Amino acid sequence: MSDLVSSVDHMIDGSGLMRTALRGVGVDPACLATDQLLDQVTASDWLVRVGLNSRLISIANWADRFPADSIAPHQLAIPGGDRPIRPGGDGTPEVTRFCVTDLAAHLHKPTGTAERMIADALDLRHRLPRVWARLCRYEIDGLDGQTIARQTRHLTLEQALDVDRSIADFVGRFSYGRLLSQLEAIIIRVDAVTIKKLAEQAAQEVGVWINQSNQHGIKGMFIKAKTPAIIRFYAQVTRIADILARRGHTGSKDERMAAAIDVLANPLDAVRMIAEDTEPTLFDPDPDDDSLLPRPMGGACPTGQDAAADVVSTTGSADDDREPSDPTTDSQATDSPTTDGPLGGRDDHDDLLPPDPAADALDQDDSSPRLPRVDQDRQLAELAIRAIGRIDPAKFRPNATLYVHIATETLDTGLGVTRVENIGPMISTLVADWLGDCNITVKPVIDLSADLTPVDSYEIPRAMRERLFLKYPGSMFPFSGSVGQHLDLDHNIPYVDGLPAQTREDKLGPNGRREHNVITHGLWKRRRAEPGTFLFRAPEGTVFLVDATGSHDLGRGDFAQHIWQYAAPTPPSA
Repeated sequence: MSDLVSSVDHMIDGSGLMRTALRGVGVDPACLATDQLLDQVTASDWLVRVGLNSRLISIANWADRFPADSIAPHQLAIPGGDRPIRPGGDGTPEVTRFCVTDLAAHLHKPTGTAERMIADALDLRHRLPRVWARLCRYEIDGLDGQTIARQTRHLTLEQALDVDRSIADFVGRFSYGRLLSQLEAIIIRVDAVTIKKLAEQAAQEVGVWINQSNQHGIKGMFIKAKTPAIIRFYAQVTRIADILARRGHTGSKDERMAAAIDVLANPLDAVRMIAEDTEPTLFDPDPDDDSLLPRPMGGACPTGQDAAADVVSTTGSADDDREPSDPTTDSQATDSPTTDGPLGGRDDHDDLLPPDPAADALDQDDSSPRLPRVDQDRQLAELAIRAIGRIDPAKFRPNATLYVHIATETLDTGLGVTRVENIGPMISTLVADWLGDCNITVKPVIDLSADLTPVDSYEIPRAMRERLFLKYPGSMFPFSGSVGQHLDLDHNIPYVDGLPAQTREDKLGPNGRREHNVITHGLWKRRRAEPGTFLFRAPEGTVFLVDATGSHDLGRGDFAQHIWQYAAPTPPSA
């Protein structure tokens, strides 16, 4: 009998089971076939899921053992005694404070960590029942459930239940990043007012900081600002870095980006560099407008001209009043070659150049009076200000296309969720504030209900690429986390020269570059079962189905193989 009790205790003691497993001979993975090795990895991953989920289930039951009303009366009467606490969100029960410390010690965790784990378990069971049910059936990872619980803890019970209904079916079928993006959008939808307030508060938490220089003389900078400002700044840095590359900078891209920061520190250098590279005629004078050019030497100030506002004309009138006292100077001035250009008989831009110190030393003769240097500096400043004032700032802004997806209910109410490509879900008022600082070009809505006319070439037309990325914002490879228009568009059926209309929307799909490579050059196979639904078969035979609801592992059984064969395409004909 004692042996039986000992055996039962050993079975219940998880640590004992673990030690037994570690002492066992087991199977050497190096001896397994490729498909068997994958099964071993999958089984190990399953054991991790079972362990994490079972721990959450046990923690929820642990909390049930210590409700708030189980605290002894004398504990409530003494300072520092046990007290009721509510680790979870709205709608979760209170537990005793001391039970958290007991659990933490046995988990070898800090008390704060144990309290958060209790909060996660109670939130999942009471506020996210659909996610909890899938967790208890071991269909999803407990870590995904804990993430949803923590992201929604600030919501009311009704709002959390709304999130649960919307997100439960997506858990475990998207990558972690895409799941978070979907969760953020749902939270914005159910609690738009609070999200708007948080966005307004975050807008004030901006600034620029630098850290200490290291022993190699390198210093870092951290900028926290509105997203459009950061995007514009980064685009401008990239633009100047590209100009530096065209001018012969041999450093890496990172080195050129750092050098571009130094260029931007002097705005005039940056303006000149961009103008010379992209707008070489930006500073060319208008041939019909000589307002920025010096007046002819000896010319009279035009009638009605404000002398104080026209330094160039004032300079001309001063020269008229001066009596020549040096015949040599007059002779040189008379004999010097002249031209009839727009400068009024002068062949250079001396009035636009800064004063020459050497010439100043030679012009100390009282018989050769000249304008004070301050007038010449003021003239240069006015000319520069006038020229800069005539520049269109839009010419210096990098071009960008912003794709904003707005739900119908957001348009109806004016407050809700919008999706900005490469940024994610945002509150609509925040996006409206961003667009207020931009030059906006409104384009017609692209109708995605009808495909474009197929083309014969292998290359994909720009319009077709844009439509496909609007249809499929992310990669259609199983459990991929790649999103954005940098993805590759791959032909579902390999392209064959000479066959017409092979490049068409229903024959293309987005994939990351590595995913594209394993399909094109590896042993992965892909088929398009129907619009928006893709099938993939791994080298060892596992079949995956990917559609708008996420990725689904169909396994390697007969059912999966029948699905794969049913989706076989019709061979193209000439």
